[in-house]
Amino acid sequence: MIDKTSIQDFPPMTASLLADNSGVFRVGTAERYLSATDAGTARRQLVELMQAEARTSGRPIRVTVTDPTSVTVLLVGVDGELQEEPQSVAPARGGTPAAPAPPMPSRRVTLIQAPPGVPAQAGPATTPPPAPARVPEQSAPAQPVPPQRPAVQQPTLDGPPFQPIRSQPGAPQPSAPQPSPPQPMSAQRSVPTQQATPTTPTQRQPVPAQPSPQLQPPVAPQQPAAGQPAAPTARRDLRDAPSFLAPPTIGPAQHGLAGLLNKLGFSVPPSANERAERDDVNAVSRHFPRRRTIAVANQKGGANKTPTVVNLSSVFARYGGGGVAAWDNNETMGTLGWRTEHGGHDSTVLDLLAAAGDLLSPGAERADLSRFVHHQPGDKYEVLRSAADGEHVVTADEVDLVHRVLAKYYRLIVMDSGNSAGAPNWRRMVDLTDQLVIPTTTVEDKKEGARLTLTAVSRVSERGAELARNAVVIVSEAEAKDTSIANAYAEDFRPYVRDVVVVPFDPALKNGVIRHDALRSNTQRAWLAAAAAVSRGL
Repeated sequence: MIDKTSIQDFPPMTASLLADNSGVFRVGTAERYLSATDAGTARRQLVELMQAEARTSGRPIRVTVTDPTSVTVLLVGVDGELQEEPQSVAPARGGTPAAPAPPMPSRRVTLIQAPPGVPAQAGPATTPPPAPARVPEQSAPAQPVPPQRPAVQQPTLDGPPFQPIRSQPGAPQPSAPQPSPPQPMSAQRSVPTQQATPTTPTQRQPVPAQPSPQLQPPVAPQQPAAGQPAAPTARRDLRDAPSFLAPPTIGPAQHGLAGLLNKLGFSVPPSANERAERDDVNAVSRHFPRRRTIAVANQKGGANKTPTVVNLSSVFARYGGGGVAAWDNNETMGTLGWRTEHGGHDSTVLDLLAAAGDLLSPGAERADLSRFVHHQPGDKYEVLRSAADGEHVVTADEVDLVHRVLAKYYRLIVMDSGNSAGAPNWRRMVDLTDQLVIPTTTVEDKKEGARLTLTAVSRVSERGAELARNAVVIVSEAEAKDTSIANAYAEDFRPYVRDVVVVPFDPALKNGVIRHDALRSNTQRAWLAAAAAVSRGL
């Protein structure tokens, strides 16, 4: 473990790795350049330079490393150990590090030696408190002489019972106790008793002085006699017993510069950001004890409902191993089929309704459903499209029937929706929902539509009110320059819902078929966080 208190921030140390596999290591104003044919060799050269600097300086160092994709703060020990430090923890360059606390002065205690000729006694040894030092004479500034204390006989377990000093007036005081030969220790010690002293009617019995507590010899613990069973141990309920398995450990870093260093044979722990990402992956990988339904709703068109359905379905299916259906529950004609891949047929929700009886029969198989849903080969989920002509208006009973079919074959159902909160299929969707998701963009009327949708859901029923309070709002940037607007919108919604997630602008979401692999890495990370927030409400 690297001792951070011994790290000095002057001179400052930084390093840069460029895309052409060259780099520079700076110690104050001194620069050392490196060049390699590949990224792995360049990083290995940089690590060797940092380790050499730590050995030369004789103390751990802190280096801020910048590469084309990240900024990492590394701690390098004198023995070559590497450790990543979160940037929020690392002190600012040029700042004054906190001085370590001064060590407490050590006090040397002189042990009392036994007088010559006295054998060492068995039993616990006690160390008396040191006597105050003598004050040297004024005329001679000599060093203080350690105080000489008379030898004290240590109490033993094998000596005779302690005899208290009597306070009878005029009685001669006993001399210092003489040591007795050591006696063999018995398995069980009896408590010594006070011998009676004969008295006359005219003489008052003197009260014996109580011995000092610290000189009272300790009593050996009572041991069971030979042939007798030991006292039984208190029994406990097995249901209260803790697990004997070792707790799970945190694996080494896999991303960023720390992950690349680990691939070269180092052992750098993951950063706080990587640990948070692992927590989100665990959340979206969960399988629930029964079917769960997610509703994505906003009464305003163009509020990013369909891209939200696609990306949530992709994340849950990719990390959870499939079993996810994206259902376009638009009352007439939705756009989910336009933004996803074609499954080799033109079936819609109307075709599934016509075959619902067969699909719900005991002899129906999972493969029978393939004729009605459109499989997404890259993102591992299926799409149930809305009616293509827009003439059929889906009823509440039809929503119930379709939901029964999908619940038989899928563990998770993500429902897209139309723009009318008064439509029967929209209101029945609220009744079937386990988690409500409200998408919006950084356009003012979409934000207002999100607010009105939350209000409409809360007025449907008591269950709707609970769904609104537990909702997750996802704010997507409409343009690349809308980051500050998106963050402000998020803060506006935060007091009214369970969680709010901001998704950055990505041109791959503007038009055409949406594929999760085509998104930028920061956009994929944002959708992972959004899906994790949804999962924690299920």
